[in-house]
Amino acid sequence: MFSNVGFIEKCRWRLKVYEHKYQQNRHTTGETSIVETEYGKVEGVKRLTIYDVPYYSFEGIPYAQPPVGELRFRAPQRPIPWEGVRDCKSTKEMAVQIHVITGAMEGFEDCLYLNVYTNNTQPDKPRPVMIWIHGGGLCTGEATREWYGPDYFMQKDIVLVTIQYRLGVLGFLSLSAPECNVPGNAALKDQVLAIKWVKNNCASFGGNPDCITVFGESAGASAAHCMMLTEQTQGLFHRVILMSGTALPLWETEGQKYRAFSLAKLAGYKGVDNDKSVLEFLRKCKAKDLMALEGRTLTPEDRARNVSTPFVYCVEPYATPECVIPKPIREMMKTAWGNAIPLLVGHTSDEGLIFTQGAKALASAAQRQKCYSLKPFVPYEVADNEESEKFEQKLRTVHVSGKTPTIEEYKNIIAYSCLHFPLYRLVLSRLTHAAGAPLYLYRFDFDSEELPHPYRILRMGRGLKGVAHGDELSYIFSNLFFAAVAKGES
Repeated sequence: MFSNVGFIEKCRWRLKVYEHKYQQNRHTTGETSIVETEYGKVEGVKRLTIYDVPYYSFEGIPYAQPPVGELRFRAPQRPIPWEGVRDCKSTKEMAVQIHVITGAMEGFEDCLYLNVYTNNTQPDKPRPVMIWIHGGGLCTGEATREWYGPDYFMQKDIVLVTIQYRLGVLGFLSLSAPECNVPGNAALKDQVLAIKWVKNNCASFGGNPDCITVFGESAGASAAHCMMLTEQTQGLFHRVILMSGTALPLWETEGQKYRAFSLAKLAGYKGVDNDKSVLEFLRKCKAKDLMALEGRTLTPEDRARNVSTPFVYCVEPYATPECVIPKPIREMMKTAWGNAIPLLVGHTSDEGLIFTQGAKALASAAQRQKCYSLKPFVPYEVADNEESEKFEQKLRTVHVSGKTPTIEEYKNIIAYSCLHFPLYRLVLSRLTHAAGAPLYLYRFDFDSEELPHPYRILRMGRGLKGVAHGDELSYIFSNLFFAAVAKGES
């Protein structure tokens, strides 16, 4: 994870985590607030933003039962109502993952919580609500103030909700046997239940249930796109913002059954490839052990296609009441209820910078072997038919100037295939199937040495210029690494 970060930089980051927690404690007042939800009362605390603006913070509110035991890999269940007042003055642990800063396996299966931030729980006029779905490749990420602080939002009359969901194999294991009741996409179903919770409870925090926006970045944007396609969320929100991501990347799959068996064998399973037996075995394994092993299920073909996350969303192999993706995404886009609501979508100007390390490896291999193939970057639905060679030749013509691609050209090819091409397809689909609904496009093109996003530094260090994947997040959320930008500063 620290591919281009030295030892001193690593130590600096770890110290920043503790410094940030200390500063956040200093910005916590002794004043509390109690709000009634449909499941029971929650107690939050008044905090101060980095600009000393007061707001109320309700963190660690359960929107589902802990997904453990029989609920591991399965659709989430509504929380059990509680008596008395629940303490919601601090965030809960992140979902199980390899942490991007420490590099250690951290988190807990009991992770289905959300956070609500508002500067007025009883305003004269209900406030617009924004629901944030974090990114992280569907295998990392967390809804904490370290990464997604509400400070900038609390300058406005907005209710902000940030949600956590299951990651990796715990959130996306798919088995084809209906009796297992594990069709996949459990993490997307987490998000559906979280959005339902917000719709039903946001008014208690000063929010307007008839003015809800769902937004996300990278993998969070792909999830937000899924939310506007599935019938499970129809009518629950009213606008969507997709930042550098759609539900149409190359790694969409029609099913991932072989990964379950592969993971089980890596964990010590000695039986046959039987869904029920595999499920029983995986349920007995420690969650952190499974997450540590899942990367080893990637095949050489996966790695050639720049796939870094083995367990992702899929077309569910059989119908259930909670089904989120019943057919391929490109088919759902034609008739989705979300075609009727406004959509803002865009990207940064140098998305490919985030792929620098991978591009270096590909360019080096191409030069050594004096040959290369761009078939891994051909759209997945034509990758195995006679049109694939035409697509590959078009990629060569447009993107490659010499005998083999340079690092810069590989970065552009990866960015094109993973981000720009899916975005273009989304725009064409909206123009065809949602011609009457507002569609807004943006490109974020502001490069600043003061506010690069922490993830960019972790992946690439500090030397590269350009506006990388995720850089806009530091202008939307406060985070652990950067101090407040002075008001009026340009």
